[in-house]
Amino acid sequence: MELITTVALNGAFLISVLALVALGLGVIYGLLGVINMAHGELIAIGGYTAVFVVDQGMPYWLALVAAPIVGMVFGILLESTLISRLTSRPLDAILVTLGLSLVMQQLLKFWFSANPRSVTPPVQGVITILGVNYPVFRLFVTVVAAIMIVAAFLVFSKSTFGLVVRAIFQNRESALTCGVNATSYNRIAFGVGTALAAFAGCLLAPSASVLPTMGIVYIGPAFIAVILGGSSRLLGATAGAAFMGGLEVLGSETISRTWAKVLVLLLAVVLIRMRPEGLLPQKKGRVA
Repeated sequence: MELITTVALNGAFLISVLALVALGLGVIYGLLGVINMAHGELIAIGGYTAVFVVDQGMPYWLALVAAPIVGMVFGILLESTLISRLTSRPLDAILVTLGLSLVMQQLLKFWFSANPRSVTPPVQGVITILGVNYPVFRLFVTVVAAIMIVAAFLVFSKSTFGLVVRAIFQNRESALTCGVNATSYNRIAFGVGTALAAFAGCLLAPSASVLPTMGIVYIGPAFIAVILGGSSRLLGATAGAAFMGGLEVLGSETISRTWAKVLVLLLAVVLIRMRPEGLLPQKKGRVA
């Protein structure tokens, strides 16, 4: 029973964080058709935002507000100055954003040094759940990430902004002929995607070492989660994250972390080969 509880708690933690990152990727790729190889560095920017805020003597809670704002501003600037020129050249976009990720890593090292930084968890202690002692802060991260994911789905399914974005997802040409300003929506959606990644990095800061390369751990599984779930569906990205995160935690508890990653990746490749449309295939008229 304790093993099941441990797997469930750790799985929920990893899935919630991974789903935030994958949602950001899904929004960017689904709307712009751009594979943002610098998405992992946005996680690091969120982590360093938490470090900076706490170093200035301000509470960590303020960082939870500041990180997505910083991520969104950076994303909007990036889209307006660089990505907007590459939306019709996806291969060039991959190369450019890959180079950008390397530049961002070096800039973060220059500003914050390459030494691991840490943030004191704002919530201390453990809570006993079905006989398992679990850190309260990790539970807090799981709950907050889940709330953010639900909020993102509500925005994309209930708001006017979400309606237009889904229309562009479904048929970009038809949306443009109806007078939709795709440029502004592309910019905002890219900013939303980068804000989700930065928020995930801020949530991770108190429970992980903050490094310029901290996003590498999550960006690979997040990319696969988007592809596995069906890149045109936000719900598919979340389902893919649940698949990747859940099986990795289960494997880590029963075999080893390294072999668990290998087996999950192999299984993901097999599933993508067998179901190229994704775990949740696109239904006509639905994109969220």
